[in-house]
Amino acid sequence: MDQQTDMSWKEDQVIIQLHNSVENAEEAVRHARTNPVEERINEAFKKIETAERSCTNAIQSRGNSKPILELQETLAQSREKLKLLH
Repeated sequence: MDQQTDMSWKEDQVIIQLHNSVENAEEAVRHARTNPVEERINEAFKKIETAERSCTNAIQSRGNSKPILELQETLAQSREKLKLLH
């Protein structure tokens, strides 16, 4: 595999991992909103923190590309929804 293809694949993987992490955080927030017990709220905060680390890694790896910024915005919205519960 040549270097350019290998780099493109790695960059795609970074976005996929970030997307999955943001989706996991969104799902945890939905669960916390439908059943706002402390355990679910804490789990949602943990998922958001994980997604934020994924965001940081993606930005370091790829820069502020449009897909990363969109996922970062989605994550910020999830955090705000969760803060309303806590």
